[in-house]
Amino acid sequence: MQEKVPNIIEGFTHTEYLTVFSAIIFGYVGAEYFQGWGSIIKNRDHIRIYWQHLLWTIFAFIMFIQNWWGIWPRTAAINESIFFFIYSLIPIFLFYLISVILFPDFKKHEQVDLKDYFYKNTRWLFSLFAVYFVLTIISSFVYDDIGNVFVQNIIRAGGVLLAATAAYFNKKVWLHTVFLALGYYMLIQFFLALPT
Repeated sequence: MQEKVPNIIEGFTHTEYLTVFSAIIFGYVGAEYFQGWGSIIKNRDHIRIYWQHLLWTIFAFIMFIQNWWGIWPRTAAINESIFFFIYSLIPIFLFYLISVILFPDFKKHEQVDLKDYFYKNTRWLFSLFAVYFVLTIISSFVYDDIGNVFVQNIIRAGGVLLAATAAYFNKKVWLHTVFLALGYYMLIQFFLALPT
């Protein structure tokens, strides 16, 4: 007969154990954003800053923070099986890839135009956003979600549509200005649909 692994070892639960690992990964990904902004500031003499690029980095970071805040009710589920735990790490991995695409690898004295860099990478960036939004819709069925899930999923579906369109029309500057405004508007609406 196989012995069952205890859920608590000296007062430390298995859920807490798994959450510590998630928190370390979240911290690492968050540091990537701060390091990216720090590199822009340090290399400002050699960088041409682009306002849309900057606002998308802030947008991605706010979504990253919201993801951390929103996983609280789902934390108990990561202990149910290794598949739930691995599945819970996928959004964090996506935000890491987004941070890698958003911030160039700055080298000293290298001239970087962030407008050119941004439009060169928009297809990848917005494809990752689309994948993330699809994943959040799936997650609302995988986990017991809280708040007005129907409204949240309508906004998420809008995010999928918006991100996929932005990935397809990746060189239209005026269109990306509209996407940026809509993205922030939808993010605010999503926050309003969350429970307080």
